[in-house]
Amino acid sequence: MANDRTTADAQSLFDRGHQSLQSGDFPEAVECFTRAIRLKPNIAAGYRFRALAYLELGQRIDALNDLDQAIRIRSDDPMLYADRARVLYRQRSFPAAIADCDRALGLDPGLAPLHGLRGECHAANGETQKAFADFAVAMEQDPQNLADYLIARAELHLELEDYDAALADADSAADRNPESPTVYQTRGMIHRALDNETEAEADFTKTLELDPERVLAQLARATVRLSLKRFPEALADCDAVIAALPTLAKAYEIRGMARKFSGDSAAALADYNEAIRLNPGSLLAYNLRAGIHYQHRQYNKAIQDHLEALKRDPKSAGTFNQLGWIWATAPDPDVRNGTRAKECATRACELTEWQEAGFLDTLAAACAELGEYDDAVKWMEKAIGIAPEHEDDYRTRLELYEREKPFRGNSALTPRP
Repeated sequence: MANDRTTADAQSLFDRGHQSLQSGDFPEAVECFTRAIRLKPNIAAGYRFRALAYLELGQRIDALNDLDQAIRIRSDDPMLYADRARVLYRQRSFPAAIADCDRALGLDPGLAPLHGLRGECHAANGETQKAFADFAVAMEQDPQNLADYLIARAELHLELEDYDAALADADSAADRNPESPTVYQTRGMIHRALDNETEAEADFTKTLELDPERVLAQLARATVRLSLKRFPEALADCDAVIAALPTLAKAYEIRGMARKFSGDSAAALADYNEAIRLNPGSLLAYNLRAGIHYQHRQYNKAIQDHLEALKRDPKSAGTFNQLGWIWATAPDPDVRNGTRAKECATRACELTEWQEAGFLDTLAAACAELGEYDDAVKWMEKAIGIAPEHEDDYRTRLELYEREKPFRGNSALTPRP
């Protein structure tokens, strides 16, 4: 009789917990399932649904512990492995998540969505062919969620720099689910990689129309608007991002560039300082701040920032190029150092296999600073051959070198965002 009452009480608590879970009262759900588990500690469902409530509260470790216990009780339940695989994926424990997907599919091959999840795990784990195979199975067996799988595959194509395939998948996903903000955000990133800035801006705008809380989409739009030289709109986007995420260093970098190009170098410098404070490991922030110092003819400060950037990435061709340019062309003779300039410019060219015209331009300037005018002419002519669209600018310097004169300038070299 007492056992019957315990069972009834546990069931009542379980039912209340389930209702709370469905209504979104997750703390109450946890409390009800906890009391039910005390009464009936050998029922796997109590742990499973408490785990789901914990997940909604962001308590993933508690959720994993409950799913572990549920699996110990019901090791033949594929849904428990499926649930744990999803949590492990969110924890970025991809091999463990793949193992749980394998177990779940071994128990129930009809769990088509798990092929999609396992595909994303394989993709994150660098196993691209397995990922593509899983996505194909998921698309065939679960057409209801086809748009989701197309976007997952598009993201993998994007990572592999197969932009045409990525765009085709994203377009197909948009046709099938035109109300998904994720579809447009992903397609915007693809358009951005293809330098389709106008299309990228339109997709990010559509993303924000569907989900105004997508802060990273707004930051991406700010970057695109910066490239389109629409600085006031880029600034407005950055302001909104910083208001939502005041510790996001990248937002200060982008806003700093918009402010610089708008002519407010003091505000730009403040943004770069804040970006470095928030993320001292940022290569870009140091190079951007160096550009402000260079603009103000504070060459030693610019050099110091570029050297700090190289500490963060000793193979940054752009940073070597910027250092080479300062040491080769600075108007201040106490700053110029032809030997160092040539070393840096040569390293930048080596890292880009001698195919970056701007870096060859710097190498030519370094050679000219050293009085090696024949080499300066040679590298300048090679730069013109690679980038004929810049011939007018390059030919001006070429003519200087042909007259055995070095170049002096103060054009800040600022990397793209």
